[in-house]
Amino acid sequence: MSINNSVPLSEPAARPRLRSRLLWDRIRSISPLYLFVLPTVILLLVFFYYPAVKGIITSFQYVDIRGARWVDFANYERVFGDKRLLDSFKNLAFLALFNVAVVTTLPMIVAIFIFRLKSLTAQYWWRVAFVIPIVVPSVATILVWRWMYSTDGGINIVLSAIGLEHLARGWLGDRNTVMGALAFTSFPWVAGINFLIYYAGLQDIPEEVLDAAVVDGAGSFRRFRSIELPLLRPQMRLLVLLTLVFWLRSFELPLIMTNGGPGYASMVPGLRMYLAINRDFDLGYGSAIGTILFLLVLVVTLMQLRLTRTSDDLV
Repeated sequence: MSINNSVPLSEPAARPRLRSRLLWDRIRSISPLYLFVLPTVILLLVFFYYPAVKGIITSFQYVDIRGARWVDFANYERVFGDKRLLDSFKNLAFLALFNVAVVTTLPMIVAIFIFRLKSLTAQYWWRVAFVIPIVVPSVATILVWRWMYSTDGGINIVLSAIGLEHLARGWLGDRNTVMGALAFTSFPWVAGINFLIYYAGLQDIPEEVLDAAVVDGAGSFRRFRSIELPLLRPQMRLLVLLTLVFWLRSFELPLIMTNGGPGYASMVPGLRMYLAINRDFDLGYGSAIGTILFLLVLVVTLMQLRLTRTSDDLV
């Protein structure tokens, strides 16, 4: 007669094994979902995160045909000692703040006017009219405006036609007018995406709130000030953030219009970085400028998120 010496596991001893089995079963059930995400993660690592990390490392190096050698903070010392580069941050601040002022006013006003139209058909066609320009490449728009600012361009033709030919000039070749000309590009500044974001925010306002305002006798301005403007604050915060981030990293407009000229009058840090890398082949210096711009974008984003969270807590 054989005797079974095995002792059944107690309940406390069996719990860890049961938890491990449940965890493994859960991993097996969701692993196919992660396989779908894996290609995207790999592409992000290869084409976004690796270049960013490589750029930060290169900012501490001097790179030439013989290779790269470590120079510590020498490139950053050059950045903060470059007066022309520091002046370009003033141009960047001017363009960024000007466009923040634009994006928080004109697109919202146009969206409100169209939203208040009684005819849904009219609303539709006005939306189409403001959205169609999205399909036009931004480079094409910039080239048209470059011709407008030329000595024989549209602006000078109009000035001559109305008897103000004494005001005609090469708008992009004058240090006193070049930054204003860049800021004035794309007038009247109602970009289709910005307009749609505000319009979508207006559509999210409950009709009961708007009807109650009408019953209370609120006029157009009071309705805007007391209802529409406060409820559009999330859209405003989003567009301010996107505008600041865009102009901190953008250089296409001054590159195509003036290439930073005349002299360095319209230079911005992003364009200085581009020229340092692609024209001067100064990879370390260009990477240092790019790293500083990356930190500025990060700081602006974190500040915006903090302000958003604080304002939401106060509501």
